[in-house]
Amino acid sequence: MKKAICLLLALAMLLLLCACAQKPAEQKPTEQKAAEWTREGYYTDENDNMLIVARSEDPDRPGWAVSAFFGDEMTGWTIPQEGSTLHGNLNGWDESEKPFVVTISEEGEDGLLLQTESGESYHFKPMDIPEAKIFVTVNTEGMGNIDTAEGETAPVIDPEYPFQSTQINLAEPTVYTFLAWPQAGNLFVKWTKNGEDFSTEPQITVTLDESADFVAVFEDDADWQNPVMNFVGEYRCEKLHALVECMGKTEAWITIEQKESDTEATRWLISGKLNTDTLTISYTGSLKAKLVYDADGEVQSTEDEYEDGSGTVVFREDGSFLWHEDRAEDTEDRVFEWLPVAHVTENA
Repeated sequence: MKKAICLLLALAMLLLLCACAQKPAEQKPTEQKAAEWTREGYYTDENDNMLIVARSEDPDRPGWAVSAFFGDEMTGWTIPQEGSTLHGNLNGWDESEKPFVVTISEEGEDGLLLQTESGESYHFKPMDIPEAKIFVTVNTEGMGNIDTAEGETAPVIDPEYPFQSTQINLAEPTVYTFLAWPQAGNLFVKWTKNGEDFSTEPQITVTLDESADFVAVFEDDADWQNPVMNFVGEYRCEKLHALVECMGKTEAWITIEQKESDTEATRWLISGKLNTDTLTISYTGSLKAKLVYDADGEVQSTEDEYEDGSGTVVFREDGSFLWHEDRAEDTEDRVFEWLPVAHVTENA
């Protein structure tokens, strides 16, 4: 019986092979070309969230440049077209940021649907943007910052992300307030309009009824002194030696070195801005390295241990400073005593 079944199966297989041999080969289906993406520009939803879609002009990042504004949160990056949608991580500009992966698809006759991986959906419609007729630029000359706000109220200064230039495009005359403030070590001088002196007040309210170029002019403050100057010098903590120097107009450059032997040492390089209220330097990106010296005292070789150290340096009223390095092998803070010039000269 088993032999009969096997024989029937073999015969059926033979007939199938013969049929396949006589049947013309089927053509592979051609891959469907992705539909052309045509919806770009400015979009908004019922909650005033905004979406901006534009074709990327960066040859290194082909695709679509997408910016999304959800209340005070803003993100954006170049994402590719996948099939009939745009899909990608809008936080791709920073690997340390939590991914914000979205899928954008066409919706209705002219809208866009943005969906997040967490399941949220946003329905966008094209924004009605009047055609601009008045073009105003606001720039800086020298070391300073500017900000602008519609109306007669002063702009809210963001010291962490200040502006040095901006563009205002208007469909009709509008009142704006401009504010200029200098960077440390500089002074505000004046506003100019189209190259002519306009005002010596840092805050001005103007009616923008014609295209114009405004410039906030700054100059060096001849009387400015880097606040770190009060702490420049050499310090010592047991086997550790520190040199505090000024860097630029506001920052400090601190070199801390510990001699391991006549030919070997450990060195930390620290830079940061001094908070004049707390006399504290909170730093990141410090460098720790092992150094080998030759017989003449010159550095022969350097081996970096890390380049991402962080910590604080706190200057105290008694002339010492307290050093805390987050990546130190022990948790004990080090107290450095200031070395008088005469003492430094004697030990030079």
